[in-house]
Amino acid sequence: MFPIVEILGLNVSTYGICASAGLVLMGIVTFLLGKRFGIRFEDILFGELVSLLGAFIGAHILYGITNIPKLLKALENLFSNTYNTGSIFDIIKIYFGGMVFYGGLIAGLVFGLIYCKIRKINIENFSDCFAVSIPLFHCFGRLGCFFSGCCYGIESEFGFTATNAIINSCNNVNRFPVQLLESAVNLVIFVALLILFQKRILNGRLIYIYLITYGISRFFIEFLRDDRYRGIFLTLSTSQWISAVLITVSIIILIKKNKKLKKC
Repeated sequence: MFPIVEILGLNVSTYGICASAGLVLMGIVTFLLGKRFGIRFEDILFGELVSLLGAFIGAHILYGITNIPKLLKALENLFSNTYNTGSIFDIIKIYFGGMVFYGGLIAGLVFGLIYCKIRKINIENFSDCFAVSIPLFHCFGRLGCFFSGCCYGIESEFGFTATNAIINSCNNVNRFPVQLLESAVNLVIFVALLILFQKRILNGRLIYIYLITYGISRFFIEFLRDDRYRGIFLTLSTSQWISAVLITVSIIILIKKNKKLKKC
């Protein structure tokens, strides 16, 4: 794994490089698609920035939620002086320091919706454009995860052994490259949604197609992940439960939308 690379004498996060490349490409693709609806460049730019702010906040919040039992225990130890757990800010940094993709996705969509409401932008057109580009960004993000050694896979004869991953539990074990699998899946979803967009199929509903296709793939990909610290409930991970909810809600919305279209 290569969590850090040296560029011009500076140590730079590989994940940061991959995520930044994904964000730039996401913005370019969204802008080009938005031309169909006459969405202005500044609305694409600020819409993406606002959504990213929401994604950043939501990803950290969901990570903290998955750590609530540990967080409460640490706070209990802090106030009872049972163990030296540092200050309350140290505890928050530890248990809210990570990020969970679904938290970022949901919050990012909410912030994007709010931005469209404020700017009076057609939400269906806006969401169609971003529905295509989100998996492209995620594709690059998972490449960053692979190089950093986070979001790692199960022990497997097929795969790679990390020695300097940012997550210690990933190291010195041959693991299935689940990050690369998810990156490839996101690339396939991106291409499929782009084709639907270009052929004007399922206009105004692509965001739900994305949530369904990614949700299904993520549900099964989770079985190949081994970072169980993200939370397990009734044998399923946090992300699997969220996938099930998003798939169900998206299908219900699509059915209702299709009924409305038939009545028109």
